[in-house]
Order: sequence, then C-alpha cells, then structure tokens
Amino acid sequence: MDEQLRLTDLIPRRLTTFALLLFAALAVVAGLEALYAWSCTPAISRLTTDGKVAAFDLDGEGSLAVWFSSLTLTLASLVALLVYTVRRHKTDDYRGYYRVWLWAALCWLVMSIDESGSVHEGFMGMMTCVTGTPIYGDGSIWWVVPYFFLLGAIGTRLLVDMRHCRLSSAALLTTAGCYALAVAMQVFGDGLTRSVMLEEGAEMVGNVFLLLAMGLHARYVILDAEGLLPARQPKSNRSDLEQPDQEASSAAGDWVAVDGPHPTPRPALRRRARAVEPEPEPVPSPVQRKLTKQEKKVLRQRLMEERLQRERQQQGGW
Repeated sequence: MDEQLRLTDLIPRRLTTFALLLFAALAVVAGLEALYAWSCTPAISRLTTDGKVAAFDLDGEGSLAVWFSSLTLTLASLVALLVYTVRRHKTDDYRGYYRVWLWAALCWLVMSIDESGSVHEGFMGMMTCVTGTPIYGDGSIWWVVPYFFLLGAIGTRLLVDMRHCRLSSAALLTTAGCYALAVAMQVFGDGLTRSVMLEEGAEMVGNVFLLLAMGLHARYVILDAEGLLPARQPKSNRSDLEQPDQEASSAAGDWVAVDGPHPTPRPALRRRARAVEPEPEPVPSPVQRKLTKQEKKVLRQRLMEERLQRERQQQGGW
C-alpha cells in the first residue's frame, strides 16, 4: 500500500506539464470552434434538418462543447476540494480562511451541473414568467446578476488566499476576464455565428483557466506543506534598512556619528544603612596566674572526653 499513488500525486509538480496541458486544452477549444464554423457552412447545413449539427453546436444542449465545459468545471471542483484537504492543516490560519475552498468546490460543481442541465435558462424563464418582464434583452439579466454576486464574492476571497502564488492568481484573473466577455456577448450579442463563437469560446477558455488556477495553487499548497518552497522574508522596518547603509559607510572609511555615553541618573530612593552591632568585649579570665601541670592535665582530659562525647552523638545521629 505504501507504493500506491496518493491524491496529491495526481497534481503535476513541473510547470512545463501545466503548460502542455494548457496548450492541449486550448487546442481542444480551437477544434470545437472550427467544427462549429464548419457545420454552419451552407454545404453542411443543407444536409441537416434544422441547419445545425447537434454534436458541433456550441449553443445547443448535449454537444461536445457542453461536455467539455462540464468536465472542466467538475475537475476544477475536485482540485479545489483537494486544496481544501491540504490547506486546512496550515497552522497559522487562526480564522479558518481555508473554508473558502470548500465553498469554491461547491460553486464549481453547481456550475458544472448548470452547464450540462441548463439550469440558468430554466431560472430565467421562470423569473420572466413570474414578473412578466425580461428586464433587458432575452431575460439573461435574471441569472447574470446572481452569478455575478456569487462568483464575485467567492472569487475575491480566493484571490486574497491565493495572493502568494502569482501564477494561480494571474490564471484566476484571466478566468474573470473571460467570463465577463462571455456574459457581455450573452447580453448584448446578436446571436449570429461570430457572436456565438466568441461567447462560447470565451466561456470554454475561462473554464480552462479556472482549472489551471486550481491546479497551480494545488501545486503551490502541496510544495508549501512539504517544505520545498523558500521561506518568505518578513518585512523589514526602517532601522533594518538603515543598518546596512551604516555598515557599508563604515567599511568604506567614512566618519560615522556615534552618540556619547549617557550619564547614569541618581536613584530617587536610597537603601537604609544597616545598623552595625558592636562586637562583645572579651570576658576576663577569673584566674590571673598560670596553670600547673596537674591542672593542665585535668583540663586536657576533660576536653578529650567532651570531644569523644560529641563524636558519639554525631555517629548516633547518622
């Protein structure tokens, strides 16, 4: 089991791999655009019942473009969920900002379901029927406004959390630009072939860059968790910036101003002087004459007995 792949091993570690995957995805988008343009030619349109090939219709349901967009958004949701599983173990996230990745995964999944089931068109028709007005154009404004606030809130919070990875942040900003172009063509477009190609192409490219942003940030989070990224240097204050200049000037032999020694202030309180007790005067001996030999012998014997008695007491105490 130790030799089996983990979920984090599915994320590429090399940027060249991401570049090749991006090129392949953009090539698929270009191929779908070319197939739609080819199916709209008069020679092919005469061979169909409604003038369009359903598999190549970018604006139709159940086409290859819808499948590609739904698959891309589903993969983006899975990668965002993978980022959440790694990101939630970061020790310095005291406020729990990692939970935005769970919301992002749910949002991309809802977009994938909407892409394949056309939920937004059903919502647009319901709101137009209930209110009696499409507000503007064909009523697309009914789903554009909720999408704008939802994607704006989640995308802004994601961009704040992804600010340390410049590649993923740039990919997310590119996604926002592509989605804005697609919505503009949806609301203000004329529905002709070029307008549909520009709208659906911008949407598919936005989905591709969304998956790229999730993958790049998943790579960054995994490398950061493994300790393979260089540590970010803390912001230095003004004193730290001035210190190298002073060292460089002193090394060059220039004069440097040095502050003189500051005098020590006198203490406000003083410690009270301890009273010195006078030494006791020696007690004069009552005997003024010299001891005889017998008295010295008796005194020596008494001192010896007292010494032996102290030693016995010490041994008994041990």
